[in-house]
Amino acid sequence: MIVGLGVGSVCFVLLLASVIGALAKPGNESFSAKWADVLRDHHASFIVMPLEDWYFTRAQPAKGGRPKGLNHIPGVALPTVPPSAAPTTVAPPPKPVAPPHLAAPPDVELVVQPPLADEGKWLPAGPMIDGTPGMYVAQFRADSVYTSQITTAAWIDPMLLRVRLNPGDGEPGGSWSVPPAITGDALRQIVAAFNGGFRFKEAQGGFHLEGRDAVALRDGAASIAITNDGHVNVGKWGSDVGMADNTEAVLQNLTLLVDGGQIDPSVSHNDTRAWGATLKGSIAVARSGIGVTADGALVYVAGPALTARSLAESLQRAGAVRAMTLDINPQWVTFNLFDHPDPANPMVVTGAKLYPQMQRPADRYLSTESRDFLTVSLR
Repeated sequence: MIVGLGVGSVCFVLLLASVIGALAKPGNESFSAKWADVLRDHHASFIVMPLEDWYFTRAQPAKGGRPKGLNHIPGVALPTVPPSAAPTTVAPPPKPVAPPHLAAPPDVELVVQPPLADEGKWLPAGPMIDGTPGMYVAQFRADSVYTSQITTAAWIDPMLLRVRLNPGDGEPGGSWSVPPAITGDALRQIVAAFNGGFRFKEAQGGFHLEGRDAVALRDGAASIAITNDGHVNVGKWGSDVGMADNTEAVLQNLTLLVDGGQIDPSVSHNDTRAWGATLKGSIAVARSGIGVTADGALVYVAGPALTARSLAESLQRAGAVRAMTLDINPQWVTFNLFDHPDPANPMVVTGAKLYPQMQRPADRYLSTESRDFLTVSLR
């Protein structure tokens, strides 16, 4: 009886301290997200993990069904409809000289029939660079099970747009010249921003920026590496990518989902290894990942109902030859497109979500952010 009361008292004190810590924790995330992080930081993952598994298992989306259509995404161009009228004799204005850029991506292979209108088609998104799209967005169903759920991919041309890694206030924390938010002159050029990977306690990998490792890099880890001139690569650390004189930033997260264009055979719909201890791979939940295509484009994929396997398949179908996981669950999966509605005031920025089920606001990265993230800007 006395032992039971002692254990109960310890649990009560732990929960009370974690609530107080979550209320005091800086950052723009919800209380529940902060509370989960505080518990994990105080060796109480044994409380968080069963609760998350229980919640997301019971919140599984319905199988089957068909959406009415693709999501409307502000800033994504609608398909061009050929004119039905006879051509006019007015000469079109001269086209701007296109800067060096990658070829537009081919349509995403579909696995659900019949398709939705424009499903799998890459549509230009964000600002044009001298008449050339620097980013495309495609929407498609990820598998033949959750057919009412839409997965979305963003294709980014690093020759036209600049990708950068930003530190979070808590992950990795520390002192950096780059603030944990998009502020100041960075607002003028911002096009998009998206989530990084797991917390570093679960990521089994590191973080490198400004010439130093905030978290030690690990050989064999899946890594996104960025050079000083903006070249971006995704691969296995120590073989596909590695430290060089021009390395600007490295973010690691677990192991590759896709390598050499092939999905890791161990990543199944019932996988637990690929996602570590954070949610089972069989749970269909918001997941995100990033990869690189054969010609060097960057592909980000996210959806509200993905398993580890269907995320890997979606990255592969979107063109990734090497790809890795990023963050997971609706609190953390975020991709925001940014617009500058007033040309006279480029510091005024509005945001839009890549898909509507993303829980965090469209201006998430415009204020202090607790976790690392990546930005996409005009060069």
